[in-house]
Amino acid sequence: MDSARTRVLAVAQQAASSGGPGPFPQALAAHSCASGVADALVQLAQGDVRLLLLDERMSDADLRALALAAHRRGLMAALAVERRGEAELARALDVGCRAAVARGATAEQCAALAATAGDLHRQFLLDRQDLQGLESRYETLRQRSVEQAERFQEIQETFFLDLSRVMTIISSIMDGIVYADRDGNVALLNAAAEDLLGVKAFATVGKPLKDLQGRAELTGVIVRDQQRMDELRETRQTVEVHHSEQDLLYIKCTTSRVFDYRGQPAGSLTVLEDVTAEFKTDQLKNQYLSIVAHELRTPLTGIKTFSTMLAKGSLGSLTERQQRVAESIREQSGRLEHQIDKLINLGHLESDEYGQDREPFSVDELCAGMLGPFEQPARDRGIALTMSREVDGGTMLHADRADLRRACQAILENAVKFTPDGGAVHVKVTAGEHGAPCFSVRDTGIGIDPRYQRRIFEKFFQVEDPLTRHHGGAGLGLFVAKGIVEAHGSRIEVASKLGEGAEFSFALPVEARVASTAATASQRSRD
Repeated sequence: MDSARTRVLAVAQQAASSGGPGPFPQALAAHSCASGVADALVQLAQGDVRLLLLDERMSDADLRALALAAHRRGLMAALAVERRGEAELARALDVGCRAAVARGATAEQCAALAATAGDLHRQFLLDRQDLQGLESRYETLRQRSVEQAERFQEIQETFFLDLSRVMTIISSIMDGIVYADRDGNVALLNAAAEDLLGVKAFATVGKPLKDLQGRAELTGVIVRDQQRMDELRETRQTVEVHHSEQDLLYIKCTTSRVFDYRGQPAGSLTVLEDVTAEFKTDQLKNQYLSIVAHELRTPLTGIKTFSTMLAKGSLGSLTERQQRVAESIREQSGRLEHQIDKLINLGHLESDEYGQDREPFSVDELCAGMLGPFEQPARDRGIALTMSREVDGGTMLHADRADLRRACQAILENAVKFTPDGGAVHVKVTAGEHGAPCFSVRDTGIGIDPRYQRRIFEKFFQVEDPLTRHHGGAGLGLFVAKGIVEAHGSRIEVASKLGEGAEFSFALPVEARVASTAATASQRSRD
């Protein structure tokens, strides 16, 4: 850089006399002058200086003050000396100057000094620009950090508020709630669960569920259900619990798996519902129905016997009109006996002593005579009642013969009842999953609204208005059939649309040997 273009400020101890040689190099003659520190600081503030020459005759304090001012502005401060030696260079560095320049410095030396000063100032400007950019980015990041902190604070407050609400709701729920994490440790226990289990949350939370103390009947069921969650999504069972303050409690335990937001297992949740009142009410109702049914059966037996004797002429000949009356009495007594049998079966099905006398018998034995009770009513109404079998009649089943037949006939009776005159009912036994036989009944009846396809299996449920319905029955047939089928480890499936009839089907229970063979054959076919 040309020294003539470099704005140089020379600071002397006092104003140099006109034409005096002064302590400054002659090659840097094109510079402005300042007398003293104050004048120099004023000219530095104007911002057009690049090189600051300081008189060596100034005090060290003044030199340091001006060198520091130059440094802050990105300017180069040089000490002007009479003769440049080690002592002079050491003093220059000590007071903050970057160089020492002799009065007799050559033009080349002065040009180099001026170029260095220019380069230093340009670098200062670049550094200041970078610094301003960094400060701007810092301020942006700081502002974002403040906003994020405020947002996090709001989210945290909302989270704790929601958590407080959830915990309040959970604590207020009348049902007991027990939540265990994926490691099997108790993570949540509400007040109702504390009362039912006979434990305290503060002494239980964080400990393994298997170490849960309290009422053994209930805790044992919870632990076993939790251990089965790897195989099942949900389990339900009713447990009889001996309570210290109440005689007996009946607790419905529903355990289900819990998944996190990624769909991974996060533990299990058990809901404990006190169904003592409902259980006892249902129990009393069943007992009452059983008593009534047995009391009705006794006089009905006499009515049925004597009406049969009358109809067969065992008590003497009857006129045609009397014969019709006797046949009607026998038919109606048979219907009443059928309903009474349903009530008695209902009591047996829901009793704790209900058991199954399972035995092996063939599909042919199950199907033999199944249509008999319904053939005459079907003929009277013009209903085509047929049966087909697509499996080997010798296939062996393993079930309670009487119960399974009762379930099949209950489904068949329901189909005949709701099929209009001139319709059709078809019973078939086909090969289902893994080759096991499947029993199904299809009709061309009125169909079932999808809203009621699960409710029709409820006890005493009738789709029609009970005051205006056209079909008889107490609404127990499908309930009994469902109980029997589920007791055999199967499930009744329904496929129906309004106006298009319905199909009821379920898998028949086969012997273990047959089931194993079918499963093996199915696996081999897949392989």
